[in-house]
Amino acid sequence: MRTNSELNRNRKNYRVSFWVLPIAFFIIGYLIFYFALTPIIGPVKSIYSLAFSNVNAVTTDGFQGKDLFSGKTGVYDGVLKASEIHFPYVGDKWGTLTIESIGIKDMPLIYGDNTENLLQGACMSERSRLPGYGSGTLVAAHNYNYFHELQNIEEGVDVEVETYYGSYKYKVYRTEIIDVYQSKSYWDEVYGDKETLVLYTCYPNNALRSTPYRFFVFCEFISGPKIDEYN
Repeated sequence: MRTNSELNRNRKNYRVSFWVLPIAFFIIGYLIFYFALTPIIGPVKSIYSLAFSNVNAVTTDGFQGKDLFSGKTGVYDGVLKASEIHFPYVGDKWGTLTIESIGIKDMPLIYGDNTENLLQGACMSERSRLPGYGSGTLVAAHNYNYFHELQNIEEGVDVEVETYYGSYKYKVYRTEIIDVYQSKSYWDEVYGDKETLVLYTCYPNNALRSTPYRFFVFCEFISGPKIDEYN
């Protein structure tokens, strides 16, 4: 025969089980659901941004670096001394990008292409050179906001880059879809000894998962001041 203390203990254990087991099952179910959906959460957020935001919005809200750019300088040619140019730090806004044919106007250009900077505008790779240094300038942006229209660009259109030290003009001469895990065919333009602007974004725009493909736009130098890095 059970004693009163045993009965009370059983009732208490039952009450604990009544609350603990459902909570435990809920937590386990939530974790299973979360890990099952993790691979598609990112793309879904991108689709939401694409559908409900202004994809070409130009904003520097939350801008962390210095704003070196204060408008057109009026410098369109000639030679500038590198010693007289303040080199940007990661996070600094160093200019704007305009491609009128696809609706891009005064898009912020940020130095450094990390995750935070890519939320602020088009970002230049630190492994490339600034315009005027006689090599390639590599610029990236997300395809669901700043570079959403990049894949509609056509060869022969003008691309304008305003920097804090001068104005540059380029012309698109080639576009290419590249598997960046399999090919480095863009390296010649980026790391060569020819003044070039290279823009790229993920491809395609409507992908529901991450892909290795990037849409590249190669632009030849038309005009702008050159930089003498030895003075």
